[in-house]
Amino acid sequence: MSDEESFAALFAAQSKDQKFQRSVRVGEVVEGLVVHVGADTIFVELDGKRQAMLDTVEMRAEDGTVSVQVGDTLRAKVVEVDPKNGDVRLGRSFGKTGDASMIQQAFESEIAIEGKVTGVNKGGLEVDLGKGARAFCPLSQIAARSGTDAKALVGQTLSFLVTEIKDGGRNVVLSRRRLLEAEGREARERTLATLEKGQTVRGTVTSVREFGAFVDLGGGLEALIPASELSYDRGVAVTDRIAAGEEVEAQVLEIKDGTSLASPERGRNQNDDSPRDPKRPDRGGKRITLSLKALLPAPEAKPAAPKSPNPGAKLSIGAIVRGKVVRIENYGVFVQVDGVEGRDGRGLVPASELGVPRGADLRKAFPEGTELTAKILETGAGRLKLSVRGAKDDAERADFEAHQGKAAEKKSLGTFGDLLRKAKK
Repeated sequence: MSDEESFAALFAAQSKDQKFQRSVRVGEVVEGLVVHVGADTIFVELDGKRQAMLDTVEMRAEDGTVSVQVGDTLRAKVVEVDPKNGDVRLGRSFGKTGDASMIQQAFESEIAIEGKVTGVNKGGLEVDLGKGARAFCPLSQIAARSGTDAKALVGQTLSFLVTEIKDGGRNVVLSRRRLLEAEGREARERTLATLEKGQTVRGTVTSVREFGAFVDLGGGLEALIPASELSYDRGVAVTDRIAAGEEVEAQVLEIKDGTSLASPERGRNQNDDSPRDPKRPDRGGKRITLSLKALLPAPEAKPAAPKSPNPGAKLSIGAIVRGKVVRIENYGVFVQVDGVEGRDGRGLVPASELGVPRGADLRKAFPEGTELTAKILETGAGRLKLSVRGAKDDAERADFEAHQGKAAEKKSLGTFGDLLRKAKK
């Protein structure tokens, strides 16, 4: 006997010894404590009064992992109650049944039934429910989103909700869309229940905007990665950093009550600091913010800024400084002084102080990055006025004075003959 069979026998024995204070009915949503998770069956204790079983496959994700563990609280629908021993089976579907009474019960209890798609007509899918029972699923009710290829579903066994029964059960209408939407809501609730700030999550990028990217965390629960949280390099465009359909791993930065992040097709509102997208109306829920940057290694600290190429120079009136053109306007150019970062080192060289003819095209004469030498004419809080012409004038004056000094020195030495006579003496 396997461990699971032993546990089932013990579970059944305990169930017989208990006095049930109330009964449960098919279709009722119940809540209980998971006490055992097996390869095939999950056992649930319902309020300490009744035990129930659930096929493990019902809680198995696409990657094969089971989404619940011992100690978790599980909510599910009652799909069967054994009238003899009171055993309760939980699940999402009755399975494939052609029994008219079961189809009626599925309709009344909103429990899914299985059917095999046998054909497609212009109105929707033809579905075999078993035992000769036929049903119809309209095209609008095939999937949660438009664009599904109905012909590709032929031959598949799918789960549906019964939405209408006519003509004494001879005409049954189904909806797969309503079932998928309900399962999506449940998946979102389960995901939300496990989310915590600082947690690492995986998801699929559903859409990209200039202010960030939306990521599906499962069941249509979406979160926003703001552009500022995509990378340490803010110069990289969002579309160059991430693309729709890409699987990403990110850290949860924030979970807030407010506008939920629904899929782009259904509409959604973004975080407070994001531009409002008119295609996404408000919906109540949670707002989840993620960060890719938080999982990336922090960039190395920038090396210390090199010493000013203007050694000893201070931003004082009359000082000669060097710098690069960072902006061009009609009235002059702005220069960032070497060695002085930020606004304090940014000065304006008026057009009249550039030393070019009036009306000259400053963008051609001084493109961004041009290195200039200028003289400080004015300083002040956030105000620095420079002059290229003044620096040139000072340089020319210095050259002239140096030349004059050399000429005076030569004159004071006398002729070569005078020097020889002085040497003989």
